[in-house]
Amino acid sequence: MNMLEEYINFEKNNILLFAKEVLSTLFDEEIFLKLLNSYIDNRYYNYYGNNETNVEENVFIHLKKVFDKLNEDLDDESKEKLTEMYMIFNYVLCFDEVNNLKDKTLVKLLCDYRKDLFGITDGIFQENITKFIINTKKKRSKFFDYFNTNEFYLEKYSTTKDYLIDVELKYSINFPKIYSEYAIDRVFNESDINEDKLFVEYYLLTRMIIKDIKACIFNRFYLIEFAVSLFEDKERLDKLLLVASNDLFKSQTIFKINYNDYVNYGSRIKDLIRDGYKFAIDIGEENIDDDYILMSIFEYVIISNKSKYCNEIGENDKIIMINDR
Repeated sequence: MNMLEEYINFEKNNILLFAKEVLSTLFDEEIFLKLLNSYIDNRYYNYYGNNETNVEENVFIHLKKVFDKLNEDLDDESKEKLTEMYMIFNYVLCFDEVNNLKDKTLVKLLCDYRKDLFGITDGIFQENITKFIINTKKKRSKFFDYFNTNEFYLEKYSTTKDYLIDVELKYSINFPKIYSEYAIDRVFNESDINEDKLFVEYYLLTRMIIKDIKACIFNRFYLIEFAVSLFEDKERLDKLLLVASNDLFKSQTIFKINYNDYVNYGSRIKDLIRDGYKFAIDIGEENIDDDYILMSIFEYVIISNKSKYCNEIGENDKIIMINDR
């Protein structure tokens, strides 16, 4: 199951129902979905975002393009609906928690908007939209509860890039004292168990990514483990990649491998890169003859503090170190 896809579809449906409730007879689902798809692309995937515009500006820049294109071929009645469906995204941004607005304030604004639009004060609408907003927030919380676990958590480590965070799955399971810490760690890192850990790690990371995107943070990226042993088991690999197949997950994460992994599975790794996955290669303190090739293939080259490449960290954006590991 791809939880990022599930969550974005969940929010997309919330917005669809929200607009339908507010606009009533001025709602046209076929037209609205074309605007909504543009909204999702820019609000959640940030496909066309840059450092010079905020999320709200970016959303409306691209909504206006869709609006103008649709407006060319519609009759007068449909143009009126289109205009109101375009305008409703001012309130969608509040409902979708881009703008920090209290629920009561949003409900009042919506009631005022409806009064201007239809010329009536509608108590039933006020009651319905208030319940809908409250229930949507409860459903969001319930969705995040799906990820809750007392046994595992993600440890975060800084890197030499402020925007790049290394994560590692940790456990908080109370084992009997008879088992040594060494034995526990050895079992926890056995090959098959290590592969299963990745499923837990990716799901927990999915929650972090959703929280980032809900807070309009698109410039935070995560380094995560990848088990090349999965290349020997297509079914398990496909299952893992299903968790990571969403474009948002691909854009916010970088798989880590070591140099031996690249030597043994270089062609398979390149296939995944062509599929949109990003990789970083950890060379530690090794001196690599084909380092220029690695720079062209991988997002980052991870080194240790004993590497000869240390003096290039400030000059080469691809060379990084992970702190406190």
